Amino acid sequence: MADHGEGPLKRVSTMGYGDRSDEAYDQWAQDYEADLTKYGYLSPQLIADALQDYVGASATVVDYACGTGLAGVELASRGFTTIDGVDYSQGMLEFAASKTVQGRPVYRELLTVDLTATIPIEDGAYDALICVGAMGGGHLAPEHLPELMRTIASGGIAAFYMNAIAYEGDGFAKRFAALETAGHWQIISETPSNYMAELDRPGMLVLAARP
Repeated sequence: MADHGEGPLKRVSTMGYGDRSDEAYDQWAQDYEADLTKYGYLSPQLIADALQDYVGASATVVDYACGTGLAGVELASRGFTTIDGVDYSQGMLEFAASKTVQGRPVYRELLTVDLTATIPIEDGAYDALICVGAMGGGHLAPEHLPELMRTIASGGIAAFYMNAIAYEGDGFAKRFAALETAGHWQIISETPSNYMAELDRPGMLVLAARP
């Protein structure tokens, strides 16, 4: 059984679908990175490693649910230079705005957006997207996936890292398969791993390409 941790991590990990999590993340923003470091959080590195195998560093990338910018830092550290971040928590975005790698800001632009609604980004605006830790109760549901996917160009790559229990139990795996059957994308890989070194937190990394 997965370990929900304690404090703010437990709070956001046990929310239901339809619950708003932006206030919880605003309150957690100050201690977010220290808490996740304590738990040995691995998802940002895992998703950045996966994306760079399929996308060149000159690609435009949108980081959905970017939080304080941990995944963006990992991408920038691997040479990516054009990254936009999107999140619903203004508190988290304030920390993301301060992130730099080799003296350069990690993010070109940061947007405050409710990702459960229509996203104010044009179709095909990016070469790739990443979305880390934002699938599940209190966050995004399976029906929100097409809205994210439409913002990458034909041939673009989407990389999702999510809790594996939500992936199998909350309909994400079925939704991913249905989108592939309908021709909306092609699944490249589905890779399980534990994403917190100090907790039992099974995760799933899904890579998909938009036709």
